Amino acid sequence: MAKYEVGDVVRVEMPKGLNKRGVLGISVMYTTWPEARFDGAVGTVTAIDPAGPSGIPLFMVDFRDHKNKVSVPWQGQWFREEWIEHTGERREVAPATDGPFVAASGFAESTTVQST
Repeated sequence: MAKYEVGDVVRVEMPKGLNKRGVLGISVMYTTWPEARFDGAVGTVTAIDPAGPSGIPLFMVDFRDHKNKVSVPWQGQWFREEWIEHTGERREVAPATDGPFVAASGFAESTTVQST
């Protein structure tokens, strides 16, 4: 079970390691990956793919509404669970009213309007 949900505010933390000069930074195994460009950026989880490629769960992180010191190359990116961490914030996500994610009629809320 994943520890992140849609609406969670997360920070990208790529694996750290020493380069050939002994300087601590992003592990040399990941420096050429596109995800390495987002190291330190803050974003909101907007989608979850529980069975991503090779069965590894992926989390879509959207960086649009956040002020980042890191230059983000594009607005959203899929990340593995071990590459992101909570910032302690959560944004409220409104339920879908149209499109493929809308709940069937009568199933948007429980009868007691509480979690069961």
